Amino acid sequence: MKQTIPASSLKPSSLYCVGKNYQLHAEEMQQWEPRNREHNAKQEKENEPLIFLKPPTSLSRNGTTSIPLFHGDPVSENMHYEAELIVLIGKDAENVSEQDAMTFVAGYGIGLDMTLRDVQIDAKRKGEPWLKCKGFKNSALVSDLVPAEAVPDPGVLLFELTRNGAVVQKGEAKKMLFSTPVLISYLSYIYGLQAGDLLFTGTPEGVGKVSPGDRLYAELHLENARDSGPLTTLEAFVES
Repeated sequence: MKQTIPASSLKPSSLYCVGKNYQLHAEEMQQWEPRNREHNAKQEKENEPLIFLKPPTSLSRNGTTSIPLFHGDPVSENMHYEAELIVLIGKDAENVSEQDAMTFVAGYGIGLDMTLRDVQIDAKRKGEPWLKCKGFKNSALVSDLVPAEAVPDPGVLLFELTRNGAVVQKGEAKKMLFSTPVLISYLSYIYGLQAGDLLFTGTPEGVGKVSPGDRLYAELHLENARDSGPLTTLEAFVES
């Protein structure tokens, strides 16, 4: 394992997330979108990335996640895992070009964007915000991060997620529809980034349901360097 930035030291003001940033995941999402179930047409790339937020309180500090309760009742019956490449912003960024964007990165990690899928589907149907399905407590899990200088190009990063020992997701950053520098530049112009912010860059295909007692394990690797071991890892436990 390389020298890392401890996840316990993270104090983001914002957690920016990217939706449908992998083509095959964008297509698999059609099965949960009623208006698209009978239309398996290829999803066209949008002109701008789909951005949503998780509040700082969504960041899990103990490696656990669970469906929240309201008045003793769970607010969802269908929580999904979504493994993603995480980017740590190292300094404030505003109106940054794609060419300069990588100079604002402090590190990279692997993370989980836990999602209440049934709540999300209902919100989409009603045209309501996603905050409840994406921003609930302990919905964001992040590994220790490897310093940016250890990664020559984020496009060569690979990641893998297992659920109870079985591989469920594999991701290649080079397959993102909007690359890391494009995302950083876009966010810096529209919102402005602050040092310490986290960027969840999107999940590949293979998302699925978790149950209490499930154990999730994710690894981040450099392409063509898997024999050297992972850059960083993440272990998570689904509580009841």
